[in-house]
Amino acid sequence: MRVDASFLSWWILFSFTCVPLAAAANPDDFIDFTLRTETNALLLPGRMYVPPEASGASAPRPLIVFLHGAGESGTNNLAQINVNIDNLLAEAKERGAFLYAPQTNASWSPTTITNHVATMLDRAVAEYLVDDSRIYATGLSMGGGGVWNMLNRYPERFAAGVPIAAVSPAADFVPARLVDESIWAFHARNDTVVSMTATRNVINSFFNQAGDPLPAYPTSRDTVDPYHVDSETRDIHYTEPRTGGHGIWFGVYAYEPMYEWMFARGTVPEPNSIMLLAIGGTLMLRRRGRPAPAARH
Repeated sequence: MRVDASFLSWWILFSFTCVPLAAAANPDDFIDFTLRTETNALLLPGRMYVPPEASGASAPRPLIVFLHGAGESGTNNLAQINVNIDNLLAEAKERGAFLYAPQTNASWSPTTITNHVATMLDRAVAEYLVDDSRIYATGLSMGGGGVWNMLNRYPERFAAGVPIAAVSPAADFVPARLVDESIWAFHARNDTVVSMTATRNVINSFFNQAGDPLPAYPTSRDTVDPYHVDSETRDIHYTEPRTGGHGIWFGVYAYEPMYEWMFARGTVPEPNSIMLLAIGGTLMLRRRGRPAPAARH
């Protein structure tokens, strides 16, 4: 277990950031980015924030896809733009990144739904100044499970994934497809809506696949706060706060080091092996083979 000082300093403030600090995001900040058939039948509602930096001769910009929880399900193309996305939108604006927020009326498990999301990502790359090597997936609760499904079904598409308080992935989940992906998962130990076991099981499957020793997780009575573990051989990380309940995404989406980690990741055209070294409590990432594209903030 390795936790650096900056993380601990942030966690001291977590109780103040795990509640929404501002009004819900304004849908007017987003364009309608909905998938329809040729006859205009609705397939997947969605909205996308387009940064001002993505115009003219600017360099391509990163894109974050956000998958909402069960409470925002529907077809009104509005419910997914609420307080849950506020901090994520603020960071997208700060970094000049696209933010795509689709809406499902079912769950993020059916392949039909995830295929629709993938189609819209292709459309975003084709029609806007999106950096195809820096597309990131994040989501909460049901949407966190959706992140597992997207990474599982389209492993070459995403530069990093951040599932939060995630439900278990769909039945077609294969850990070997994700073990070389960049992943940072979060789940509170006292989550009574979705058990932390759901995320622990996924993390264990990665560690088994990588040949790493399994994490020595704290018990429910343990005072370790937060518990944090990194794979010894892969770019896979798991953070488990002792408290915070199910709604920890407000704090996670306000956590600047998570964005520093995420936006530094980029897909590469050839497979890489990744080595993580802990030096003075700070993670150092070494890539072999062709380097990832340089981060642009």
